[in-house]
Amino acid sequence: MIQSCILGTGHYLPPKVVTNFDVMKMMETSDAFIVERTGVRRRRHAEPGVSASDLAVPACLAAVEDAGLTMDQIDLLIMNTITPDHADPGCAFFLQAKLAVPGIAVMDIRQQCAGLIYGLAIADHFVKAGTYRHVLIACSEVLSKRIDGSLDGRNIAILLGDGAGAVVVGPSDDRRKGILSTILHADGSGAKALYTAAPGSALGRTEHITKEDIDAGRVHFRMDGRAVFDNGVARMSEAVFESLKVNGLTMDSIDLLIPHQANLRMLETIVARVAVPPGKVFVNVEEYGNMASACLPIALDQARKSGRARDGSLVMLVAFGSGFVWASALVRM
Repeated sequence: MIQSCILGTGHYLPPKVVTNFDVMKMMETSDAFIVERTGVRRRRHAEPGVSASDLAVPACLAAVEDAGLTMDQIDLLIMNTITPDHADPGCAFFLQAKLAVPGIAVMDIRQQCAGLIYGLAIADHFVKAGTYRHVLIACSEVLSKRIDGSLDGRNIAILLGDGAGAVVVGPSDDRRKGILSTILHADGSGAKALYTAAPGSALGRTEHITKEDIDAGRVHFRMDGRAVFDNGVARMSEAVFESLKVNGLTMDSIDLLIPHQANLRMLETIVARVAVPPGKVFVNVEEYGNMASACLPIALDQARKSGRARDGSLVMLVAFGSGFVWASALVRM
């Protein structure tokens, strides 16, 4: 049986640094409030003319180079984003054109913050089946373009940052390396705890979008913060324990836990609940904020480049996002 593994990783962060004091100029808040509630101190924002596919290009090129491949060796492109270039078609098509890989299969997925793990699961099965040899997964977000600093929107707006990460999955000649498991879950009954109402076909009218939608804030994220926090902690903790059980391991076996960088307070609660030493957890949310699906691949690449995830390291990825969706992956690097 073919063994699939992560062959390469890459990421890209826009150069513009936005501090909490910069955020204070956009909305009524304070540095102390943001740090106390979220732990975020800085984030990156893309320039106005930069799209999700633009951010993804350098991340993808870096991942393919890191894998020791050329772009013409990629057979399938998977892209996850909640901030696409356009409403349709899928953002993967725009990214494909910019990467100059016409003719290969492309796939858009909308798994929010769990996009990388869902993408790994898809790639893992395709590679093991022999359907595709090299799969490129891109997660890219320009959340700064969806910031709403109103009273209703600022509970999530203070978190948001921009960035892109990419991973190449392919066959491994080293049986010690590989994607050991991917565990996927969802519960749509919580979908409206964090969602954007408009545009949408469920609004009970013929118009795609109206001025009232804009004025009422229906075009912006709306979040039930307590529901998201409580479910995020519970589901990510459960996903960690489930991954350990499926693989017959204990937390002592894990070299590095990379959680979705939702906010620092959530991560602190999860770390305490799963009883993992803080030194085994990768955290960068203070520096980059919550970049939705881009968090995990960026963190994974940074962990590799900094030496915290070395060849042979057993790394667990875990995520929770709107939907609700949650997932975990266990990878031997």
